[in-house]
Amino acid sequence: MAPEAAPTAVPSSRAQRAWAGLLRLAGPGLLAATLGLAVLAWSAWRLRCEGFGCTFVGVVWVVLAGLWAATLVLALALGAAQRRRGLGTRASAWALGLLLALGAGHLLYWLQR
Repeated sequence: MAPEAAPTAVPSSRAQRAWAGLLRLAGPGLLAATLGLAVLAWSAWRLRCEGFGCTFVGVVWVVLAGLWAATLVLALALGAAQRRRGLGTRASAWALGLLLALGAGHLLYWLQR
């Protein structure tokens, strides 16, 4: 009795190759977006109140919180997808850690005021 032939690998589709390429670049891209968010947060932190009760600063903080939440969800989703595919997640882990530190810092600052 002859051994069975191993099934041939089906070539990946263009969409699968594009998704794998996106996941490879997702970590550094996410880290760059997180650093950009940190720069925006620093700029927002340095804003001063205007004459009618800090409304503009409050709006900027709300927008920043929305961007932070969206980036956090994206970081969690991309990190999980990278782990599932067996790709490196070091940059994604750094981005997630920085996001959590930014969120904790802003929350502590807000609670202090």
